[in-house]
Amino acid sequence: MKCKLSIQEKLKDLRIERGLSLQELSEQTGLSRAALGNYETDDYKEITHKAIVILADFYGVTSDYLLGLTENREQHPFAVDELGLDDSTVDLLKSGKLNVRLICEMIKHPEFINFLSDLEIYVDNLAGMQIRNMNTMIEQTRLRLQNNGVPDSDHYMKTLEAASINEDDYFNNLLGNDIAKIAKDLRDAHGKDTDTGEQITPVEDMLGTFDELRKADNATQAQMVMYSKLFKINFAKMDPYEFKTFTDILQRYSDLCKPVKGNGRGKKKK
Repeated sequence: MKCKLSIQEKLKDLRIERGLSLQELSEQTGLSRAALGNYETDDYKEITHKAIVILADFYGVTSDYLLGLTENREQHPFAVDELGLDDSTVDLLKSGKLNVRLICEMIKHPEFINFLSDLEIYVDNLAGMQIRNMNTMIEQTRLRLQNNGVPDSDHYMKTLEAASINEDDYFNNLLGNDIAKIAKDLRDAHGKDTDTGEQITPVEDMLGTFDELRKADNATQAQMVMYSKLFKINFAKMDPYEFKTFTDILQRYSDLCKPVKGNGRGKKKK
């Protein structure tokens, strides 16, 4: 996950949030559709000052946000000390050592409040004290039963033993579940990012291709499976004319489609 969004990514996100097509955005801003499309292209760098001002005003964000000088869409006129952050935390956030964008998304997650509440309970040790009190009562009961000759193999004795709670295991599980839910939702939200790993591994993809080839009804269908993997083409979306044109071009110009030359079985070399 990137620490910061590029200008191109911010422009695309803002447009998608508004539910606008490039043509609709062009009509509402007066900027050409082609230029707007270029502005959202990763390798395009020449965005004019006029376009930045127009788009910032249209989306209601600061020019500094679009230019990457800040990650705040709005200008906040308050001092940093109003956030309650100490000097060391501010320095750490400014150092670039942390993915602040990820921290912001984690804090905004609806489950983060629950995680922070459970963490506070653990740190304050109030619940831990109650767990230890309960464990002490259980252990004292077990000792009294042992003194009265009740064996450890007795069902009630085993029930008391199982009722004891390991404080660290309990809170590790509680906090772990909280943070795991947040982490999974963030991973799912960024599943389509360009820098996110693929869900299907190369080995799984290769095995899937072999399985499709094995199920192919004929050589032509098997070829289409290979072409779809090689060229990343969904042939199901092609109409018959497009499909025939594509295969004609491949057969004429691609070495992949040309038959292998050889002397043939039973023929003598000259």
